[in-house]
Amino acid sequence: MAMGTDKFASPGALRLTLAFAVFLHHTTSFNLGMSAVLIFFVLSGYWVAAMWRKTYSKTTSAYFTYLVSRIWRIAPVFALCSAITWALLFWRGDAPAAFGGLMHQLFSNIMILGYNSLPFQANIPGWSLDMELQFYLIAPAIIFLISKNIHLLVICLLISAFAPWFGGSATVAPFLLFFGVGVAAASHELKPSRAFAYRSLYGAMAVLGVCAALLAKELYFGSAHDAAALAFSSKTNLLVAAMMTPWALYTTQQSSGAKDRMLGELSYIFYLLHWSVLGALKTGEGSYLDRVLLCSEALVIIFVASYLIWRLFDRPINKLRASWVSNRLLAAPVALPAAAPALA
Repeated sequence: MAMGTDKFASPGALRLTLAFAVFLHHTTSFNLGMSAVLIFFVLSGYWVAAMWRKTYSKTTSAYFTYLVSRIWRIAPVFALCSAITWALLFWRGDAPAAFGGLMHQLFSNIMILGYNSLPFQANIPGWSLDMELQFYLIAPAIIFLISKNIHLLVICLLISAFAPWFGGSATVAPFLLFFGVGVAAASHELKPSRAFAYRSLYGAMAVLGVCAALLAKELYFGSAHDAAALAFSSKTNLLVAAMMTPWALYTTQQSSGAKDRMLGELSYIFYLLHWSVLGALKTGEGSYLDRVLLCSEALVIIFVASYLIWRLFDRPINKLRASWVSNRLLAAPVALPAAAPALA
């Protein structure tokens, strides 16, 4: 797959921007967190399908290798951020007296699966990683079906539309369409043109500008809560995610250097770490100026902590994972000379 060189369409920077949008969701009235997560799901579907085709399908015990590799990639950082979150909860005396089944808590705070159905979620953003892992479990089947016929994407649409019949928000069902769109784009090499991608970006920015103006108007004349609900409703988040999808897929066509890959990897840590830091600093309390200062302080702490975790914890673990997958690649068959005798 040929890679472009549009530096503005940086894939790693986009992922970090999406993580920052979730940060804004939790610190301001710009409630764009769900749209950012939906775009993450599209990108996840794309990259999982691309990696399955290029790497995992060519390994020993392909499904086993793929699943271990994917869990290995996300679970260690998730477990570390869970430990940090719980430590901060106990430190500031906010840990609940009862938080549901202990075994469920231990398992889901380490291995992720079932996190969204926990009675008490210490790290709220962790719910999306539960959806991610559920998708990983079934992704090879979805990749197989959609790669055979792109129209089978309709199955993902129907499952998402009738999600309450398939377990509702405790399962990946409501979000399967977004993962499926990414899978379809990778499997059939659907590449948005540069012009189309930029039109989608500008269109989404125009929608956000209208929402921001509406929010400012309502904040001035009405209540902040009503304004946020009106300007950034679930339908608005869905619209923004749909409009941004061509741009997100366009970024996957761009070459990515070491710094950009670092930004992409930092986005995952930033996303998981920000909730506990915001809670520890109590950024929602005090005057408006106090909240601004606390949020700025939190942002610095989150970036520094994310970088340290990436450098000292995540990167070494990821190198081991990549080496393990590489060692399980099947040897390419050796081409025989045309005059070679037939072998039994």
